[in-house]
Amino acid sequence: MSARAIGWRRRRFTRTILGMRAIAATLSGLLAPAVAGLACERAPRANPPRVDAGTVVTVYVPPKAAERLMGRLQMVAAQHQWALSVRTDSAALTDADLVIADSAGALRGRVRAGSPAAAQAKQMADAVLP
Repeated sequence: MSARAIGWRRRRFTRTILGMRAIAATLSGLLAPAVAGLACERAPRANPPRVDAGTVVTVYVPPKAAERLMGRLQMVAAQHQWALSVRTDSAALTDADLVIADSAGALRGRVRAGSPAAAQAKQMADAVLP
């Protein structure tokens, strides 16, 4: 095979790609995604962010009940897009928005008065405690 034949084939291949000239193929390859991107509009979110999303709700849980309630607390916080802080130390009794205490074998919730997240703590207590 001669060098001239190889050059001809190479030129012929670069000149036509699927029946188009190389420049036309390159331009259509570059412009097609751009045009498609401009034609598409962004879909609205299925669930718009909640007004109280990102609110930090601090909950005191007795150490013995922490394991049992943690899953339910996390589920409620995730549904409402709240940040959850669960504490089991005794210092949290005065700082927590929601105090879950063991009263005669039954768990009871108490919302701290004047808490910035009192409404969220009340919703959490209603959802988590039976």
